[in-house]
Amino acid sequence: MFALERMRIIKNYLFENQQVEVHSLSAMLNVSEVTIRRDLEKLEQEGLLTRTYGGAVIRSELGEEPSSVAGVVDDAREIASVAINMIEDGDVIMLTSGDVGECVAKRLVERSGVTVVTNYISVAVEISSQPANRVVLLGGDVAADGKSLYGSISVANLRRFHVNRLFAEIDGINNALDVTVVSHEKAELIEAAMASAEEQIFVCIAENFDKSAFFKLGKLSLADKIITNPSISDEFKNRIFLSNIQLHTSINVFEGRV
Repeated sequence: MFALERMRIIKNYLFENQQVEVHSLSAMLNVSEVTIRRDLEKLEQEGLLTRTYGGAVIRSELGEEPSSVAGVVDDAREIASVAINMIEDGDVIMLTSGDVGECVAKRLVERSGVTVVTNYISVAVEISSQPANRVVLLGGDVAADGKSLYGSISVANLRRFHVNRLFAEIDGINNALDVTVVSHEKAELIEAAMASAEEQIFVCIAENFDKSAFFKLGKLSLADKIITNPSISDEFKNRIFLSNIQLHTSINVFEGRV
């Protein structure tokens, strides 16, 4: 992984969680703790964080919600507005961890009788407050962010279920249409979910196209559909079309070349 990509991931993680731990980032990004400490030192020099023993915390004046993070949340809400229209009353769906899954969960108040299988704790909390719907939270190891569950227990539990639709949040799609996620644990969970789902739907915010995250999941052709924002480039629209995958945005379904 290139240094710039590693720094981008660390920044996003920091803005989402307000703090980071050296050993967790080292394991997640598969680099030495020395490398992570150097990265954190550079980010401290940029004024983004304050280093602590074993990690770092975001600078207090940045912790409200930077415009870049707010933009990601807006993109996630936009994608969720498309995803909700693919969910019917009585469906069994899988929502993986991420901003989009959380936004979809909030929109499920518009449906009834939906069962949601998830590894994302905030999704489980949201659905549990909706009397008309049901949630199944996969067990497993708690991730470093404290928000997600992964590991062999999560995968084993997931294989016991059958779901109508999987909404898998993707962290990067490069020019070769390789689908990538931030960790092998996330990839392992998505692979198990795909084996349990009738329909595979990938969700990816537009800014994560032409980027690669840490772990390769496979080709985009694994998906039946992909949902993203209207700002996706025409180049990627054509590539996805030529791969015979339905591309959905908040404006329309892309069905031909531009």
